[in-house]
Amino acid sequence: MSRGWRISLFAAVLMMAGGTVCVAADSPPRVVASIKPIHALVAGVMRGVAAPELLLDDQQSPHHFALKPSQARLLQQADMVFWVDQSLETPMAKLLSNLAPQAQNIRLMAQAEWVLHENAIMDEHHYDDADHADHADHADHAAMNPHIWLDLDNARRLVQVIAAQLSASDPAHAEIFASNAAELDKRLADLHAAAKQQIAAVRGSKFIVQHDAFIYIERQFDLSRGLVIAVDHDTPPGTAHLQTLRNIVASGAVSCVFDEPQGNAHQIDIVAGEVAVRRAKLDAIGVNRPAGPELYFDMMRANYAAFVACLGGAS
Repeated sequence: MSRGWRISLFAAVLMMAGGTVCVAADSPPRVVASIKPIHALVAGVMRGVAAPELLLDDQQSPHHFALKPSQARLLQQADMVFWVDQSLETPMAKLLSNLAPQAQNIRLMAQAEWVLHENAIMDEHHYDDADHADHADHADHAAMNPHIWLDLDNARRLVQVIAAQLSASDPAHAEIFASNAAELDKRLADLHAAAKQQIAAVRGSKFIVQHDAFIYIERQFDLSRGLVIAVDHDTPPGTAHLQTLRNIVASGAVSCVFDEPQGNAHQIDIVAGEVAVRRAKLDAIGVNRPAGPELYFDMMRANYAAFVACLGGAS
């Protein structure tokens, strides 16, 4: 990578950071990231400078959580906190106000223009047949889905935003952040190209997902829209909704039912019924994976492989 390219990227990310307040130039900021995928991207940008702290562990739902004393201390000591949005980490705004009023509060969904999709509409009409329609005409009924990192174009933009914020707060290490960001951008572009080729063979196959996170993968790679058991893990589906999905599976219209590490296995069993439908796991946040800069890439490769194997007929 040429020095000219690094300087060009550095200038771009500094422009994106706007009026961000700087911490002491001779020491890197103390950085906290809310969930593993965001933490992984922050860690990748900070590689060689410092390691960010991860706030939430695998046992905590981003939607509803209470902090342990050690986690509260992370916020109290933070200079910068990266998180997604109150539609994902519901308690975060209040926690930051109470515990970290001194920290830069970087709510990522407010930082840039993102590829955004709406949550599924959980009603009977949505599941009248397995060829369910797109919901672009239902903006007044559906909220935007906050799982933005599952789209690789969004991940590339996240890296830019993270580098911009870090560079403005820690100018002494800005060239390292810019170089790391450029390397991550190339890796994400390469991952996109490989996944596009890998997934092409299973477009058109119908499937069911545990909760409505994976629309970002579905849309990016022109997969069918997954039928959704629940909008999120904390909102249980009704009995009638589960029966509707069970009937669709029994009709033979579905190739695969996807569970998740934090999902509800009983709901999957109800939906699958007595049919020998294929099953696999998808993971939106890196459960049981070691936190660090490689988590994002490992998690996304595993998700793409799960789609290909299960929709393509592998057991």
